[in-house]
Amino acid sequence: MAAAARIAGIIALFAVLLSFYVWFTMPGALGGNFNLTDSNGRQVTQADLRAKPAAVFFGYTHCPDICPTTLFDLQNWLQKLGKSADNINVWFVTVDPERDTPQILHDYLANVSGRIIGISGPPQAVHKMVESFNIAARKVAGEDGDYTYDHTAAVLLLNKGGRLRGMIPYQEKDSIAIEQLKALADS
Repeated sequence: MAAAARIAGIIALFAVLLSFYVWFTMPGALGGNFNLTDSNGRQVTQADLRAKPAAVFFGYTHCPDICPTTLFDLQNWLQKLGKSADNINVWFVTVDPERDTPQILHDYLANVSGRIIGISGPPQAVHKMVESFNIAARKVAGEDGDYTYDHTAAVLLLNKGGRLRGMIPYQEKDSIAIEQLKALADS
């Protein structure tokens, strides 16, 4: 009996130490400080992104396929979550603030979902915010002065407080994405 108690104590101590190790070595909240404008014309800061669990997608309104597909997928997944979706904030951060003003984002997102909030602002501030999330976003010149962006195509899942909980890759199966969002909503 004493040996079993000792083993149980060692296991419990190991679990506590492992929990402390994970807590102190995990990266902190993603993203630096920012002060931008949402697609409803309101000021938005890092505190808003961290206020409750969040799904954050970085893209732009002139994106030919990845962004509209992902935004429609997000709306579909949120509908399938039902009431649980109310526990998640969903953000669409532009990587192209030169074209994507808050009003442009508002009009664009109105065609997709009333639940997804866009974020834009002065280009330098937006680019700084995008970089603070370690998002790849590179402008690619096209013909006649037009351009596109190569950018990270995953939805970041953040716990309340802004710590990365996971990601939903582009074209993830609906069942897997919904399960990840449900776990996020229940966290």
